[in-house]
Amino acid sequence: MVAAQGATPIRLTRVEYEDRVRAVWTAQIIAVLLAWPHEHQVASSVWLENFPKPYKAAPVDDDWYYEMCAVRAFASVWSGGGDFLKTVNLAAHAADFTDADCNAANAASVVGAMHGMTCLPKDLVDQLGDRIVGGKMGPVALTPPVNESISDLAKRTAAVGEKIITANGGKIDGAKISIPVRQPITQPAELFELADLMQYWNSDWKLERAGFGGAGGGMGGIRGITYLDGDVLATYPRDEVRGLVLRRTSKLSGNPTLTFQAGVDPGRAWELNVYANNKQVFNSVIAGADGGRQWREVKVDLSEFA
Repeated sequence: MVAAQGATPIRLTRVEYEDRVRAVWTAQIIAVLLAWPHEHQVASSVWLENFPKPYKAAPVDDDWYYEMCAVRAFASVWSGGGDFLKTVNLAAHAADFTDADCNAANAASVVGAMHGMTCLPKDLVDQLGDRIVGGKMGPVALTPPVNESISDLAKRTAAVGEKIITANGGKIDGAKISIPVRQPITQPAELFELADLMQYWNSDWKLERAGFGGAGGGMGGIRGITYLDGDVLATYPRDEVRGLVLRRTSKLSGNPTLTFQAGVDPGRAWELNVYANNKQVFNSVIAGADGGRQWREVKVDLSEFA
């Protein structure tokens, strides 16, 4: 980012700035609660303007702690014209089996930053009770549990934001804030293939037909996610017809044995086939029960191929 030539700095009071930050948090929360029923489900076919159930406080959820702006979120902001409900509904109506709540939250937070709390539907804001409460985030227990006002959360966030502003050429003079306008610089695309992960796991092996995304492979017909979890390669097939392949070429001698750990997430199962020179030398279903990821040691005698 570089300073934009001749651009007038953005000027607002600290009260206005804090209001925008609070609106970002609140807009994300409201948008998620509106679009939640359509997360990875069929897109909404009706106008969303009410929560699907009553709330007295906002529940804790990862969707308003870390999310990356997606193309659908950008399109919703662009076409929403600064209208909060129109922007949220564009994200919720966009397509089937999308991350509808996250896209709505990302888009809505931009609208909140643009216009502040006054752009948010008062009846929905009031239902949150200016409170966020929760003892768990998904399967993760929060210690201590979260129980604080959204306003206080916004104040803490605004304090961090002011440090970022001053560190990047902005000025804070008492109750007034001046933010220089920056000219965006297009960054070159980062081209990445899933097979590139192998250089960080085991470069002797090649990864083929792995899935790119989808909530941990938990949805039928949706491609599973592939990632490294420490020294574990967690992966799913790209589709439900052709299996994922790990391939290696090696010259064997002596009495070679292929030994590895095959894991499975709780409540799931997959079929493992091992081939050597196109001959099947091992076949088994790797099944998991409840209670966390489970492991099974597999040993395959390869002496006949030495």
